[in-house]
Amino acid sequence: MEYPRDYAVSNCDINVGTAFVIMPIKSEFDMTLGLITEVCESLDVKAQRADDITKQDFIMSNILEGIAKSEVIIVDITGSNPNVFYELGIAHTLRARHSVILITQDTDIAKTTPFDIRHWSILPYSYNNKSLFKASLKAKINDCRKFIDSDEFINRLLKSYTFENSLIRQFIDISKQISITNLELSCSILSDNASIQSCNRDKILELNTYLTTLGDYKDGEFQKIVWLLKYLIYTSNFVLSQYIDTIKANFLKEWRRDSISMGNMDYWEFVTNICCKIIEKKHKDKSDAIEWLVKYLRNSRMGRIDKVRTKIEDFMLTIQDKEVDKVVVDMLIGDSRTAKESAVDICGQKPIYESVNNLLQIIQDNESDPHIIRSCINALARMNVTMAAPIILKWMEKNRDKWGMQAVSSSLMSVAENALRILDENSYIQLITLKEA
Repeated sequence: MEYPRDYAVSNCDINVGTAFVIMPIKSEFDMTLGLITEVCESLDVKAQRADDITKQDFIMSNILEGIAKSEVIIVDITGSNPNVFYELGIAHTLRARHSVILITQDTDIAKTTPFDIRHWSILPYSYNNKSLFKASLKAKINDCRKFIDSDEFINRLLKSYTFENSLIRQFIDISKQISITNLELSCSILSDNASIQSCNRDKILELNTYLTTLGDYKDGEFQKIVWLLKYLIYTSNFVLSQYIDTIKANFLKEWRRDSISMGNMDYWEFVTNICCKIIEKKHKDKSDAIEWLVKYLRNSRMGRIDKVRTKIEDFMLTIQDKEVDKVVVDMLIGDSRTAKESAVDICGQKPIYESVNNLLQIIQDNESDPHIIRSCINALARMNVTMAAPIILKWMEKNRDKWGMQAVSSSLMSVAENALRILDENSYIQLITLKEA
């Protein structure tokens, strides 16, 4: 693209950690460029001037791309170079105010600077005091990067989750119509720039109301954005460290209830995601979060298969946490069949070797549910528990109705055969004999 308007309508992604330098491309500015590069490198920012970009495009394309996509724009207006001012005008058109830093060697800024930009903050510098210039420029860049442009931030965030550009634009517009302040607060929290002074408990509650209002505006993909933002905000380091009690009291209203009723599955998924994040971060409320996940699995009103149950099972399967593993093992001896089914599968797939005794006990107690037995056999085979072979064989002898012609679980015999073939050849032969009898 070679024309500024092409970039104005292209909705470019910002390359975080980059700076584009606009200045006359003359040897007398090489020292300035070197100082700027030195400061940027100390901040882990890559600084480039148009002639540094190794592309085969016209240099104007490099300039436009640098202005449109760099996180910081540094403009040296020394000598009022016409090309520099043309590019500065483009920068002021394409980019937010905070993104552009003006510097000059001119000593009388009031006389040498055009009236139209005289009210902007301009950083004067001199080669006679390079240290002062570097310190001042570093502070300017830091301030620039701390400022969050809500449009750019939300656009970049939601693109990373593959939402479509048109939906993102619609979401940003509606969000700003309802409350620009709350949108900016959301960005501040998500970019780790929030503080107790700028975001107190009341503002957290107000933010929840704001996001809920946004969620009621439209359904479908729009609502998915709202749930995503809620999750990211309420599991951020800042919110979890400062306002976990507020979250539990106001957002996780079901936290202390004994039963979970069917309702909005997006809400339950949201609660689950927060609990998982609390556990991952080893937060002080980790035990409560684990308890809630177990409570969901124990709830018989939920279907055998739902997306929240699957999410919890996957999380417990992959998380490396001894407290979670212990709770899973304890579920094996509980009264809830739904929780027991989940626990058996997790113990076998993970595997959790501390579960062996409980798995054996389930079979020895002559568990009648063929689905649970099938999972137990699979789990014990995966963990190569050879002592399980005669116990499995005995259950199969006692419960021929569970694997016969009218069996509820048609794969039970196949699972038992495969397990005994691994665990004990003699038990396997006896099972085949039993099957053929």
